[in-house]
This record gives sequence, structure tokens and C-alpha cells, in this order.
Amino acid sequence: MRAPFQRPENVLKRTDELIKVGQSVAALDFLYDALTSKRLANAASTELVILKFVELTIEQRRGKQLKEGLTQYRNIVQHKNPESMGKVVSVMLEVITKNVVAAQQSAERATIGLIDDLEETESPEDMILSSVSGEQTQDRTDRALVTPWLKFLWEAYRSLLDILRNNVRFEGLYQKVSNQAIDFCKTYERKTEFRRLCELLRNHLQAIGKYSHQQNAINMSNADTMQLFLDTHFHQLDTATEMELWQESYRSIEDIHNLIQQSKRPVKPQAMANYFEKLTRIMYVAKNPLFLAAAWHRYYNFIFRQTKVFTEAQLQEVANNVLLSTLAVPIIKASSQILSSTGGKEKNRNQRFSNLLFLSTVPTRISLISDLVSGDILGRVDPALRPLYDLVEEQFHPLSICREISPILGAKIAGSEANGKYGQLLCNVILTRLVQQLSQVYTSVQLDFIVGLAQFPAPYTMSAAAIERFIMHGARRGEFQLRIDHQARSVEFDTDAFDGAQSGGHGAQLQASPADLMRSQLSSVAVCLANAQRVACPAFVAGAHATKAAAVAAALAAMRAEHRVAVARKVVIDRRKEVVENAVARRERTEARERAIRMQREQEAERQRLAEEQRRREVERAQRELDTVRRAEALKLAESIREKAGIVVDINDLDMLDTDKLKVLQREQLEKDKQDMQARLKLLSRRADHTERAYRRAELPLLADDYELQKRSDREHHDAARRAVLDAAREKHTHDVALKQRLARVFGDFNAVRQRLDTGRSEALAAERRRLREQLAAAKEERVAEYRRLRAAKDEADEQERAKREAEREAEELANAAKAAKAAELARLREELAVQRARDEELLRKRLEKEAEAEAAPKAPAKYVPPSRRTGAMGSPAPASASATPPPPPAAASSPKPEAPASTGKYVPPSRRQRPAQ
Repeated sequence: MRAPFQRPENVLKRTDELIKVGQSVAALDFLYDALTSKRLANAASTELVILKFVELTIEQRRGKQLKEGLTQYRNIVQHKNPESMGKVVSVMLEVITKNVVAAQQSAERATIGLIDDLEETESPEDMILSSVSGEQTQDRTDRALVTPWLKFLWEAYRSLLDILRNNVRFEGLYQKVSNQAIDFCKTYERKTEFRRLCELLRNHLQAIGKYSHQQNAINMSNADTMQLFLDTHFHQLDTATEMELWQESYRSIEDIHNLIQQSKRPVKPQAMANYFEKLTRIMYVAKNPLFLAAAWHRYYNFIFRQTKVFTEAQLQEVANNVLLSTLAVPIIKASSQILSSTGGKEKNRNQRFSNLLFLSTVPTRISLISDLVSGDILGRVDPALRPLYDLVEEQFHPLSICREISPILGAKIAGSEANGKYGQLLCNVILTRLVQQLSQVYTSVQLDFIVGLAQFPAPYTMSAAAIERFIMHGARRGEFQLRIDHQARSVEFDTDAFDGAQSGGHGAQLQASPADLMRSQLSSVAVCLANAQRVACPAFVAGAHATKAAAVAAALAAMRAEHRVAVARKVVIDRRKEVVENAVARRERTEARERAIRMQREQEAERQRLAEEQRRREVERAQRELDTVRRAEALKLAESIREKAGIVVDINDLDMLDTDKLKVLQREQLEKDKQDMQARLKLLSRRADHTERAYRRAELPLLADDYELQKRSDREHHDAARRAVLDAAREKHTHDVALKQRLARVFGDFNAVRQRLDTGRSEALAAERRRLREQLAAAKEERVAEYRRLRAAKDEADEQERAKREAEREAEELANAAKAAKAAELARLREELAVQRARDEELLRKRLEKEAEAEAAPKAPAKYVPPSRRTGAMGSPAPASASATPPPPPAAASSPKPEAPASTGKYVPPSRRQRPAQ
């Protein structure tokens, strides 16, 4: 249920009351409900509410509610007061940053407080924790204290960027927050968060075109807006380069390139120079020497005229990089036959790099050398590096090229951190030139001869195996026409006139190779034939010249006609372009007019909403005044009842009261008075408690003074006792020294007497020593004998114990055997009993069947029989003729036949039957 509307002043007052009683969470929830009610109208008061809301959310670190509250506040102020949003954002980020700094200081103090001994390098607890987790005490403290605030600050930046994105009213604030977020990642070295931030900004930039039709959308055709985005992405590029995140640097370069392509305003030369400077660093990390040199060329072209911004030393350093990077471009290129599978990818990548450098074609080493010579770069380079170009590209000296270049490599390149990165590439280029120039002079040379010529200073020294591998690499890619004879350790240069490979390099050449001569053979024959024809047939030659002149004249006329057509076409194209530009301008003006109309409508709608809100407030105010009048009249009536009856009456129930209800009201009033009295007593007791606490708090300084007095008294007593102990020790020492001096006078006599006594008793002492040795030997023999006796007794006891355990085991086995036999006997008896029961049940069944048959047979008429002739009375056997029951069938063959009992016609249980004799 939505909270009722309250004025901002009342909201702040209620919030302060909740905070004072310790209900910060409830205060935050109350503010959140007030913000989401969408009925706050006064911008100034609303700003105070949002500031209090931001303060509480930061204190409790509730990022989700903070984002929702800021989103609601953006919707409130974006049309009327967008500057208020900037103030709130600045205050919020400032407070969170202060909390982060405070957390870092707390972590440092906590880390220092954990150190008990300053001379101890590492405590045992730290050693155990480091062996388990690999973290130090500072890392664990930072994770507990600093990391939560850093995480909250990062979430705040991300939430603000989501709230402010794609809104023309907050585009300046959006760029400001973006720059602050980039600085946050740089300050705290958050590389993962920086990658996410770059991706977030890139997605926001791509979403601008997708949501351009929406209200308050950003217009990228606006030059100021484009400049803001360019500044932010240049800052992003600088930060990515400083943090050495080269992938993000390359993506930032691509984003800046796209923005420059869309921008209608030219980019500042300083910004473009920064763009190309960062591109040189990216190309160096990407290990692409060709585009590294091209980037340095573009960088130099943008700064060499800016002498007010760059000093002569800086221009010379850039020129040195241009020279070295251009000469370091490898001469040996990848062959299309070898890298055919990656040729398409390489071509696409080179085209992308060329686009980033704003080049229409892919640069080559030859084009870079031409730009190097045609410009003033060679005039600005260091004079010590200037001969490097002549030695590599102009002069032909295969036997001394490495020797002449080695001092430059050792002094200016290997000894410089900025130039050292080109050293190995330059050595490869020099080795390539060496082999090319040797191929023009020699037919074959020893491999050791080439190795002897290719001597470079440290750290660029190349072994014989490395040189041979490099030569084979160049031959495999068609740069060298040679073969290596490993048996003779020689290099043979090919002189095949029909070799289709191009002769190496565009450097200095002494003579053309046979292959080059063969390729120009047809042109040479054509020149000779033309000369012979001019001498032998002058008329034909004159006619040919006339024909050629006519053709040239016709061509010139056609060219002039085509030029006129081209000029006319250019005029038409310019006219069409002007028409298109006018149409675009009209469309932009129309869009601007429509945007203005839309904004006017929105403002009109806002004014109508405000007027409606004002009318609604007037109606509510009139209703409140009417309610106030009614309540005043009701209070007068209740006061009259209270004066007459002493009863506090509810004004809402005046029409429904009677005598019983008045009594009930009176009892309720008494109960309420009692509760008020109890509440006052409780308040008094609390006040007394607070007073007692205040007394004790006031006593605290006095206790400290008393403690200081007690310490001084204890110090005085301690000093007096210490002095007494020192005096007693001093007196004892003086007495002992005097005693020692007194006894020292008789020490010589004591030693003389002792020496005389020792001399007289030496023989007795030797005898006593012999006696003691003999006594010790006897004791040893007695001890050995006692040990042997005890050992024998122990062995005998062990043997008896073993025999006893064996007897017990045998007895147990016999008992187990007896138990097993008894169990077998019981099983046999049970089995016999079961068989006997089966027999009895079978006999019973048969007897019952016979009795049933006898009862079913017809009976003879009853006759009187005297008692003397009657049978069965005393259990005597009956005659066979009188027996009504036939004899039982024989039993099983395996058992004896029992005698049939007398047939009495009654059932006899098996337990009372007579068993046959066994």
C-alpha cells in the first residue's frame, strides 16, 4: 500500500525523529516510500529529501534502494531543475569517496596495531596463514574493511551511468561521472572493473542510435555533444594505456576513430597527436613493425608544425623514432604460398589498421622510405643516427656494413631505452642487406665468411646457427636466391636467368642480376629494332610519327572534352550535394522545430499538471479548514460534557452515547489516568537513572585526577623502598669487602697447611681409590648375575603362561566339540519328533475316515443284550463279527505295525493312545 502524501518538510522532520531514537532503517524506508510516492512538487525541498536519503543509503550501504531513489529523483527534476541532479550526484560521490579513504586509514591503523614486535619480520600466525591462503595481513585487512566500500563505490558509479545515459539533459553530468569512474579504476588499480566500465560505455554509445527517436534522446550530430564523447574516450584511452590494458586501448582507439568519422567538427591537433602517440604504443605491443612505423609517421606529421606545444628536443626524439621504426621494418615479407590460409585475415587486419591511421592504402616499406626522404625528418634526427639511413639504404658496401653500423648500434641504440626496442629488427634488416649485396658480387661464399661479416655488438650478437636459420627463412620466402651446401659449408647464389623471383630489395645495387636482365630482354630488343627502323625506313618512321601526332591530338581533344564533361559533372555533383545538404539542413530545422514544439507541449502539459495540482491542494486546504471548524465545535461540546459529568467524550461518538456508555467512558478515563501516572513514574525513574549516569560521567575526570595522585604517591613509596634496598645492599657490600680483606691475610697460611696435609695423605688416598674400584667391579658382577637370574625366571614364567594358554585353548575346543555334538543330537531328536507327529496325524486322519464310513453304513435293528453278554464295558476286546470298525490299514513299511486299539467308536487323542513297542 502506497504511503500517504506528506510535505517534504514533514518528511525530513519525521526522518530526524526516527534517526534520533536509533531507527535509521525505518527512517530510510520512510524516505524511500516518500520518494516513490511521485507527489513531491517543490524541487528545493525535494533536494533536501534526496540528500538525506543518499546519506542514509550510504551509511547502510543499500545500493539497490539508492539506485531506485535516484531514478525517481531524475524523473522529478529532469524537466524543471536538472542542475539539482548534478549537485546530488557530486555530494553522493564525495561522501562515498571519503568513506573509502577512511576505511583505508582504518585498515592501515589495524595492520600497524597487529604488530607486537617491530623487530620481528613475520609472526607465526602470519606464516601459517600465508602458507594456507597466500595472502598477507594487509590483504586480509583490506578485504575486510576497504573492499566493501570500494565495491559500493563501483556499484554507485555503475548505477549513475545507467540512470544518466541517453538523456540530453544530463549529458554533461554523464560525461563527468564517466571520467570520475575512469579515475576511480586508475586510482585503485581496478583492471577488471575498468574492462567492465569500457564495455558499459561502449554499449551506451551504441544504444544512442537505437533510441534516438525517444524523448530527451542525445543528438550525435551536435558538435558539443560529440566533443564531450571524444574527450571522455580520449581519457579512457589514456587510462587504458597507463594501466597497460592494450586490448582495451585498441578498442578505445576504434571507438575514437568511429566518433571522429561521425564528427562534423575537426578534432583538435593535440588530440589527434595523442591519438597517434597511443597508436604507436599499441602497435609496438602488437609487434607490428610496419604499422608501428606508419603510426610514427602520422604522429610526426601532426606535431612537426606545432613548435609552440612541442620543444625541439621532443621533435628530435619523435624524428629518431620515425627513422628507426622505418628502417626496422623487415624487408622479408610473408609469402602468399606459405601463408595462404591466413592471407585473408592478414589483409583484413592490415585494412583495419590503415583505417585507424586514416590511410587510403596499406603502407609499405618503400612508401615509408619515400616519405622519410621527401620530408624534413632526416634533418631533425640525431646527427649520430643520420648515417644509419645511408648505410642501410644508400651505400653499397657488403664487406664493411656491419662494422660501420656496430658503433651506432652499441652507443645510440643499445645504450638507449627508447631506441633499444628497434635493435634486433635493425640487425635483421642489416643482415638482409648484407646477403643481398653479397649475392650481387659473389657467386658462392663460405658460410663462415658470412658469419664473420655479420658481427653485431652485444646484446644483438647472433650465433652461426641463428644466421643460417635467418638466411634459410629469407630463401624460403623468396627474398634470397641461394642454396646452402652444408657439406662444403658454402652458400651458392643462384644465377638462373629464368628465375621468376624478384631480385632482392630496393636498396643500393651494384649491377642487375641475370633474372632482371632476362625480364628486360624484350624491351631491349624492341629498342634495338626501333633504332634500326628509324635508320632503314625514314619515310615509314615519319608516317608513324604523323599518325602518332594525330593520335595525340585526338587524345588531347578527347581529354579536353572529357575534362569539360567532368567539370560539368562536378558542377552537377556539387549542386546535388548542395541540394542534399539543404535538404538535410531543412530536415534538421524541421526536427529542431518539432523538438521545440514537443518540448513546448511537454512544458504546457507540465504547467497544466501543476495547475491541477494547485487546484487539488486548494480543495484539500478548504476541506482541512472545514474539518477544523467541525472539530472545534465538537471539542466545545465534549468540553461541556466533561465539565458537567467529568467524562472525556470522543467527539465522533456524541450521537450514540447513553448512561451505560458514559460509565464505560468514565472507567476508561480512570484507567487512562492510571496509565499516565505509571508512564510519568517510569519517566521519573528514567530521569533519575540518567541523572545518576550524569553524576558518574562527571566523576570520571575526578577519578582520573585521583588516579594520577595515587600514581604519584605509589611512585614516591616505590622510590623510597628502592633507595632503602640500595642502601642495604651498599652496606652489605662494604661489610663483605672488609671481611674479604681481613681473611686475605691468612690465605697464604691456609694454602701451606692444605698442601702439607695433601702430601701426607696421598698414599692413603690411593689405597682408598683402589678399594673403591674393586668394590665397583664386584657390584657390577653381582648386578649382571642378578639380571641373568631375573631373565631366566621371566623366560620360565612366559613358558608356563604359554602352556596354560595352550591347555585352555584345547579345553575350549573340546567344549565346543561337545556343544556341537549335543546340538546335533537335539537336531536329530527334533527331526524324529516331527516324523512321529506326521505319523500320528496320518493315523488320526484314517481313523476319522473309517468312523465316517461306519456312520454312513445302514445299522442292524437294535436287540436287547444282557449285560453279561455285552462287550466294551471294561475295555475287553470285541469279537470280530461285532466290531463295527474295520482294522486299520498297515503303517509305512519302514516302521513296525502297531496293534490296533479297541474300537469303541470314540475319538482318542494321540497323547492318550497306546504307542507300539519299539
